[in-house]
Amino acid sequence: MSETVFGPESIRAMELEDLDAVQAIEDAAQLTPWSTSHFRDCLNNANYLCQVVVGHDDEPVAFLILSRILDETHVLNVAVAPARQRRGIARMMLVKAMDDARQDAMTVMYLEVRESNAGAQTLYRQLGFEVCGVRKNYYRKGDGHENAVLMQCLLSGGHK
Repeated sequence: MSETVFGPESIRAMELEDLDAVQAIEDAAQLTPWSTSHFRDCLNNANYLCQVVVGHDDEPVAFLILSRILDETHVLNVAVAPARQRRGIARMMLVKAMDDARQDAMTVMYLEVRESNAGAQTLYRQLGFEVCGVRKNYYRKGDGHENAVLMQCLLSGGHK
């Protein structure tokens, strides 16, 4: 099987018609998946940017949901279909989102990541994110909870 190369041209706005594929990615990739109604609410919120990465068949293989308020961008959800992970897709989505945020005069990007998700934390550090806090018991995990590591990346000029 040859490896598909994805580029910025593979990213497009998420549409209602994508929700079944997005939900399938979410269910396969997340321990506590969002509901389809949650994604629908994001699509209907003017402050949210919802994007998908599509393959050659225009079917979503990954998605990214951002909230943008004032000069802050918050990564709310990012997932790549398990069969497409470890190919640089999440990195490509985040780099483009960071570049777009800088162009739109955003000064900081935030995200939360599971404390146990060392791979994602490594990616975020490589992209310039730094740990700025911990949210105790933020994520559900089995019959308990797990801490979230809060990370930020200063995009330009610092954050006030």
